[in-house]
Amino acid sequence: MRATRAISLVFAGSGATQASWMSRLPAILDQTHTDVVRLSAGLVMLGLGTLAAMALTGPAITRFGGRPVVAAGFALTMISLITMATAHSATALAVAMLGMGVGGGVWDAGMNVQAAALESRLDTHLMSRFHGWWSMGSMAGAGVGLAAAALRVGLLPHLSAVLAATAVVFACGVTAFDDSKRGGPDATGSRLRSPARRLAAIGTLLFCGAVVEGAAGDWLAVYLNQDRLLTHAGAALWYALFVSAMAAGRLIAERPHRYFGAVGLVRTGAVVTALSIALVVAGPTGAWLYVAALGWGAGICWVFPAALSATGSVAAPSAVAAMTAVGYSASVAGPLATPVAWSRRSRR
Repeated sequence: MRATRAISLVFAGSGATQASWMSRLPAILDQTHTDVVRLSAGLVMLGLGTLAAMALTGPAITRFGGRPVVAAGFALTMISLITMATAHSATALAVAMLGMGVGGGVWDAGMNVQAAALESRLDTHLMSRFHGWWSMGSMAGAGVGLAAAALRVGLLPHLSAVLAATAVVFACGVTAFDDSKRGGPDATGSRLRSPARRLAAIGTLLFCGAVVEGAAGDWLAVYLNQDRLLTHAGAALWYALFVSAMAAGRLIAERPHRYFGAVGLVRTGAVVTALSIALVVAGPTGAWLYVAALGWGAGICWVFPAALSATGSVAAPSAVAAMTAVGYSASVAGPLATPVAWSRRSRR
């Protein structure tokens, strides 16, 4: 129970940090005088940093242990958060996003390795609960971001407060991490010993789910502000509803997971998500946009944890770090594709 609570806290801190700056993306764009194309370049830097870090996290945990590796990722994330709050150019923003990607990638992959190892040891499905706590952190971060945007609080005081609160939560959680250097066998070796066809299917599902989930975080606040004409506070509210629906869906997932199985949950969620995306893109404005936020979050919330649990069931826990990198490769693909679609729509 102590390990479960500790890992939950670290997941919550990660979600709160990410949602805090993502909910303020319109303000960050204004402060750095950045358009969507240059923001795309920054998000690509974020994705590349995340992928590189995740690829190295498994071997790093094997050599140094889980606790110091995850702590290093946390420290770099916090430095990058303050750099982002003080950035006044697109170049500075891109540098901050690169650091955020590297630090966040180590933090994310490391905590998922810990979660998969505990899930395997207890022989029970816990990944949805942990990702539910990540979503709870996201909900808190997005809520604070909404309040900061509505009250016109500056980026530096807002994100500095986030840093202080997250540091306390992280310190309480990381002390209980398994620090054994033998706890994570080499991720590459794990993949070679695992059923390649099954892992390829899981990786494909993970990638597709991450593209759909990441779209709401990377671009929706900007899209709703610039194309659907919501205010900064309205766009932040949409994101807050989205992460709230994700948190609720993941926290209650254990019981339906036992009764209907991961396959049934993911298929149903795909249908709900598709309908919600159609509402956002082509539906009426007003309350329907916020209904779509709830549907998008509730529909997509089960894909990522279900895929990671499936990975842990066919491979050693440290292979989860590599599979997490597959999912987060969407952080590169999404930002690369979005400016192309945006420019084509503008030409019409």
